[in-house]
Formats: sequence, structure tokens, C-alpha cells
Amino acid sequence: MIIRYFVLLHFGLFRGTPPFILSFLILPTPFLLGQNREELEPITIIATRSEKTTSSTAGMDSVITDEDLMRSGAVSLEEAFKYERGVSIPFDFTGADPLVPYLGSGEKGINITDFALINKATATREVANVEIDLLDIQILERSDGSVEIRPDYDQEITIKLYEGREFSSFVLQPLSDNTTMIISGEVGAPDFQINSSLFGMKLKEYELPSRYEGNEFFEASIILNAMVLNQAFAGKIQDSPKSSFQAGSINLFLNFDVPAEQMSGLIKYNLEDILVISRQDNLVSNTSENLTNLLETGFYALGSYSVGVGSIEFDFSSPDGNLTGKLASENSNVSTSLTKNGLLFDAYFANGLFKLNSSVMPIPVDISLKNGNYGFTVPILKQREPQNFGLRFGVSDLLIAQDLWGLLDPNNNLKNGPINAKIALSGTAKLLENLTEFRPEIYEGNSSNSIPLEVDGIFLDKLDLSLMGTSLQGEGSVTLDNEDLITFDGFPKPVGSFEFVLTGVNALVDKLINSGFIDSDTGMGARMMLSMFAIPTGEDELSSKIEFNSLGHILANGQRLR
Repeated sequence: MIIRYFVLLHFGLFRGTPPFILSFLILPTPFLLGQNREELEPITIIATRSEKTTSSTAGMDSVITDEDLMRSGAVSLEEAFKYERGVSIPFDFTGADPLVPYLGSGEKGINITDFALINKATATREVANVEIDLLDIQILERSDGSVEIRPDYDQEITIKLYEGREFSSFVLQPLSDNTTMIISGEVGAPDFQINSSLFGMKLKEYELPSRYEGNEFFEASIILNAMVLNQAFAGKIQDSPKSSFQAGSINLFLNFDVPAEQMSGLIKYNLEDILVISRQDNLVSNTSENLTNLLETGFYALGSYSVGVGSIEFDFSSPDGNLTGKLASENSNVSTSLTKNGLLFDAYFANGLFKLNSSVMPIPVDISLKNGNYGFTVPILKQREPQNFGLRFGVSDLLIAQDLWGLLDPNNNLKNGPINAKIALSGTAKLLENLTEFRPEIYEGNSSNSIPLEVDGIFLDKLDLSLMGTSLQGEGSVTLDNEDLITFDGFPKPVGSFEFVLTGVNALVDKLINSGFIDSDTGMGARMMLSMFAIPTGEDELSSKIEFNSLGHILANGQRLR
């Protein structure tokens, strides 16, 4: 009987954090269904390591099928992988190096035991040597042909850090309840699914370098409840990946005390009802590593993130003082998209609050708001026709606690009411260079030709501000003549108009004078300045229309300013 093994080895080494990335995936089909962990006949598979990315390193992906086995006459994995680039199969394995992973193989499954990751830092790197002892893994085929991965959660994960003569280690205890990991689909494009009632990690033990006194205290854990993770591909190759992540809650806890540094801290981070969805197209099927080429050939990436209730609380103490605070919101969501038409980002949250208290601050910070949003639209690739851009920002019912407001207005002369703001700005522009091919020299110098952008039009879609009893509303648009850089001394000539309505400003000026913020002469100067651009249209209401005509004139309410 010929048993079919698909072994994919990815072993990449990158600079920065984390110092290396390893993914190790073995898909055996078909296996007999097995539920109990068994000791199987061992073989050894050793992956090579390279500083190149996995996609560009020869021999990083190895696939052995039953056809390959029959053609080569191999009857075991040792023989099958004997001549595979990036994979070494010793003829005589004695288990001399316990840090090297080895496989047990048979008709019922594969056991990966003594599995460890090792990064040997070079003299030129500032990263310490790292050794990570991982969990044993058993891989079994299910009755439907899919493959189940079963880590041994009764084991521990040990992380060892070496930097010169200094040594530190951390022992992590996995947390799991009703966790299943299933791989299905095609060999070149496996579907991956994780379901878990509870999944997480807890710091169990630690050892710090000898320079510490040894009475430090650390607690850390991360727990995910009701988690579902899915990733799937569109076809037989890793094309058009789709992924989703759901969790009933995510709880992060960190508590530490370092007496030698007189530092202590507590962090609690909680999220509820999390949903993350992403989708990409033509990412792998297109062999180009250039983002410009990918976008031009139809690559796109879409993503969304939402959470019900989210909060982070912290409490720090140091020789400089104490700091406590809380940041929270409800019903947050973020959406993004990247296509050849540009980059779009939008974020929204409700019932936000920010509290901050410090021993070096005279008054605590206490701010809340009902709703908040921000976003932008930016073109990415240069095109013949003008492209859209935009900027969006808004807050509603922003309230500043009276104690904090009292620092600004101790006599309570100004109105401490809700602050509201809504700004929507859009336009069209031509890119002269692809933003995916950033070149610093493009932005050097002060001439207008150094900016790879020609703005054709600016539209003030919405301006609505209200605070301290005043309000400002506005809208309008202008087109820009990029061929005329003379009329406005090197800037494109604008043609169009903006209209504004300002209410309550005279009452505000009176309050500022009475509260002592400004003197009467400054208040009179402010009123005279406003009269140059605005005309009275109601009780404490001013209106203004700013025009840019084709002759290069600027007019305010029909009166020429330029």
C-alpha cells in the first residue's frame, strides 16, 4: 500500500521582531482515523534556514505525492526526501540533538515531538539568540479526508533568550478547552479552521538575568473565548485567500513589579464580540513581488474589523510618579480596501471615554463622547484621468469634565456644553508618481514640481462645528488650473466659491472679554476682522461668501479683496 504524504516546509528568517518566522505543515492522506496518541516509528526532517523570504528561497516548499513515490521507488519518507532541496534526511538517526524536530510516522498518523525553533544571532545583529521549545503535535486524518492537528496542551512552551553572558527564560502554559484544528481542501491551497471554547496562554515560570535582584514579580495571560478562525482559498493554488476571525471575548492581563527599578504596573485589556474579515485576490497567483504590478493586474485587499465593548485600563508606578487611566468604547468598526483605484480607510466608534490621572497633573483628565469617526481616501497609482481623494472626521456630544474645564474657565463664564464637529473634504487629483514606488528625491526641494500630485478640484462637502455656544457651517468647491502658476505666484489658479454661516460669535467675544481671556481692544479688533469677510444676516449671525473668479480676483460678499 502506497501512503500519500504532502509535506510543506516553510522556514524564513527575518530581521526585527520576531527574529524568525516558522510555519510547519504536514498533510498526510489518507490516514486511518485514530483518537489515541501513539508512539510511532521515528524519522527526521530538518528544514534549512535562510534570510530570504520563503516565497523567494529555492527549496523552501517541498511536495511529495504518491506519483513521486512510485516513480522513485521510495517506500518511506526517508527515501522520498533524500534528494529534496531544503530537506535533509539522515540515514542513521540517533537523536543526538533533542532540539531538532523529528517525526514519528505510520499508517495512523504522524507525531512531531521534541519540536523546537532556534535562531542563532550573528555578531552583526542586536537580537539575542532565541530557543523556543514547542508542543508535541499529532496529525491524524478524519473520516471525511480532512486532517486534524492535535497539540499536546498538557505540555509547556519554553522560551530561552541569550544575549552575551545574560540568560533569561519564560515558561508558558497553554490554555485550551474543546479546541479543534482542522485542515482540508486542496494540497496547494489548504483550508484551515480552528474552533475553541477557550484558547490562550499563561506565564507560569520565568528566570531573569543575574543583574536583577531576584524578587521581581510578573503575571501575564491572554485568553480567547468562543473563538472561530477560518482561512480558505479560491482554487487549487493559494489564490484569493479569505479569512475570518470571531471571538466572544479577548482578555489580556499583565501585572509586574520590579523593585530594583522602583517600577510596577497593571494592564487589563478586554474586547467583546470581535469579528475580523479579510479577503485578497491575485496575491499568490501573480508572481510579481512589486505592489504596483500586483495592483495593475487586479490585486485587491479588503478588510473589516468590529468589536462590541472594548476597554484598556492601566496603573503604573515609577520614581517619576503614578499614572492611572482608562480608554473605552462601544460598537467600534474599521473598514479598509486597497485596489488600483486607491486606499480607503474608515473607522467609527460609539460611547467613547478617556480618563487619565497622574500625580504630576493637578486635575484628572475626563473626556467622553457619544460618537466618533475618521477616515480617508487616497489614490495609489498614477492614471490618465483624475482620481478621487477625501478626508473625513467627526465627533458628537464631546464632553469635558467640569474639573478639567475649570482650568480653562475658573469663573465658569464660558459655556461648557457638548462639542460637535463634522468635516467632509473631497476632491480630484492626478498622481505624477506611483505612491507604491516612493522615492525620497521626489519630495526634496521647495518647488511645486517636487510634489508628485496635481490637484484638479477641492470640495468642502460638509463643515459643521459647534462649541461654547457658537456654530460654524460651510460648503463649496473650487477647481484648480494647474497650467496657470503665475496668477497666484507659483500656485494653481482657483475658480469657485465657499459659503459660511457663523452664529453666536459676538456673544462669545463678550464672554472672553468678561472672563479676562482677552481685553476690549483685542475683542474690537476681532469684530473688525470679521466684518471684512462677513455680513450680518440675523441675530448674532454672520454670513460670508468667498469667491475666486476666472480673472484671479478674490471677493468676499462681492467686495474685492485681491
